[in-house]
Amino acid sequence: MNTNLRFDNTEIAFSQKSSPQLRKAYMLFKIMGSPKLVSLGSNLALFGLKARLPFVSYFIKSTVFQQFCGGINRSDCSELVSNLNHSGVKAILDYSVEGQESDEQYDNKTDSIIESLKTVKCNDGEAFGVFKPTSIGAYSVFENALKEGATDKTKVAFERIRKRYQMVFTEAAKLKVPVLIDAEETWMQDAADLLALEMMSTYNTEEIVVFNTFQMYRHDRLKALNAWIKKGKKNGFKVGAKLVRGAYMEKERERAQKLGYDSPICKDKKATDENFDNAIRMVFEHIDYCGLVVGSHNESSTLLTSSLMKERGVKPGDSRVAFAQLYGMSDQITYNLAAHSYNAIKLIPYGPIRHVLPYLIRRAEENTSVAGQTGRELTLITKELKRRRIL
Repeated sequence: MNTNLRFDNTEIAFSQKSSPQLRKAYMLFKIMGSPKLVSLGSNLALFGLKARLPFVSYFIKSTVFQQFCGGINRSDCSELVSNLNHSGVKAILDYSVEGQESDEQYDNKTDSIIESLKTVKCNDGEAFGVFKPTSIGAYSVFENALKEGATDKTKVAFERIRKRYQMVFTEAAKLKVPVLIDAEETWMQDAADLLALEMMSTYNTEEIVVFNTFQMYRHDRLKALNAWIKKGKKNGFKVGAKLVRGAYMEKERERAQKLGYDSPICKDKKATDENFDNAIRMVFEHIDYCGLVVGSHNESSTLLTSSLMKERGVKPGDSRVAFAQLYGMSDQITYNLAAHSYNAIKLIPYGPIRHVLPYLIRRAEENTSVAGQTGRELTLITKELKRRRIL
């Protein structure tokens, strides 16, 4: 392991946080340590926003929204992006609005993605564009497009989605702005993968513009990643891979049990961690044909990546390798990576409060369910509050 890189320097980790902000984060993660409180708070938030209770919106904005989101629109995030950049950390601004349904909305979203790429090109503080497949096409189309009995209506809708992808990546290639494609649930991912692979074969022949997200809590993703890399080497394109552990574990397991098929999720966290780290190793075996974004809050996986970079002669600032953490979490990883000149990134969601609430609930539930996540955050925040002599 790379012994030069450490994650226990809380002065660096929380250099962007004022003491009042740290105390607020401490209380928030304390609450997140209780599944009952998270469940109660989520239900009250959903009810309060639906009933348009003004104090609920204010409470959400001043707590979880402030911790995990950059603002309501891109301009709200500009000061945050500038401050991050000053500390050597780049940003990915992600419009985290879900539940769109019409072709007009999908076309408008496509246009907004293209416009955002122009902003990324002009802003030194932003690293990637990003979009979620189901933000530019219907869930039902992704779910059914590749099925044998797909209707003509579904096929036509899928062609519209393909054209939206082409519009996005034609602009991305022209601007030389790399774009991350977010992951979906397994029953929609095959169609999303098909389009991502098509885009890579067209647009990744020289620069790596297209990055697909591989959720490594799926036991089949290592095999899939290997197949993509082989196909790329054979057909003359490079594979952009963003590796994450995964975001839909409970939903995936419940659906598999309900419908009577084998769960696509690894049997336990140990198996997921092994899968994730083996994917990192696989990419480095073919690093001349790949681009890698390590989307992880796991210190061991981050250290593994830095060690492999050193072994392969890949410098910390090499554009082929980046590290990404969600805004509001794992600052000890992000800022200490940046202090050692690695490509460190914060993924910053933004959007109207009522529309990003599903995202915020997932973040709260993730911090509750992921073993040790809340504890690590609290330990580090406590250490820094003591260092500042205010606890």
